[in-house]
Order: sequence, then C-alpha cells, then structure tokens
Amino acid sequence: MIYTRQEGEEVFAQIHLWEVGILFIGIAFIVGAIYIAKTMKNLAKTIEDMDELMLSNKQNIDAIIADIEVITKSSSGVMEDVQESVGSLKHSVLNVEKTVTTTKNFMLKPVLKTLNYSHFILKIIKKFTKKSKSKV
Repeated sequence: MIYTRQEGEEVFAQIHLWEVGILFIGIAFIVGAIYIAKTMKNLAKTIEDMDELMLSNKQNIDAIIADIEVITKSSSGVMEDVQESVGSLKHSVLNVEKTVTTTKNFMLKPVLKTLNYSHFILKIIKKFTKKSKSKV
C-alpha cells in the first residue's frame, strides 16, 4: 500500500508522541557520541603529551644521576686533597713548634744568660772604675 498525501492533509498528522521521543533520543545519542568522541580525542592527545613529558623527564633524570656519580667521585678526590693538605699543614705546624722550642732553648736562653752575665760584669767594672777614679 502506497500512501499518498492529499491536498490539505497535514504532513505530521500521522506522527505519534513516542516517535518524536525516539527522534529526540536519537539526536541526543548522536550529539553525545560526538561529544564523547571529541573528549576521547583530547584525552588521547593529553596522554601522548604526558608520554613525551615522561620520556623527556626520564632522560633528564638519567643525565642527573650520571652527573651525580661524577660529582661524587670529584668530591671524594677533593676531600682526599683537603685531608692531605691538612695533614701536611699539621706536620708543618709541629715542625715550626719544634724549631721555636729548639731556638728558645739552645739560642735565646744562652744569649740572654750571656747578656745578663755581661751586664753584671759591666756593673762590677763600673764600680771598680768609679772607685779607682775617686782614689786618684
């Protein structure tokens, strides 16, 4: 049976409310599917960007870890040099202390004693010379 429209007959006269509801549900499904597709596309792009960022950060972290090993070895070398320098400085201070003690005991004390004796002898000589001048 072929349905033909007669003049004056409305086009939408035979449409029921449930058919309109199904039409709206279909339209909403299409709009929702488009929105979900766009959201999924944006999510995929975000995940790709995150993957690139993670790869870049992994490479940077690997480089930093490699540099830390070099820095640690270098620091160990510097610390050994500092310890060696401190040991050498300690040895030099001890040698200076020994030199000062030796100079004091074997040079300064005898010189001071000699000066004291010389001063004492000069006083005695002065006394005798004063007495002899006064007798004359």
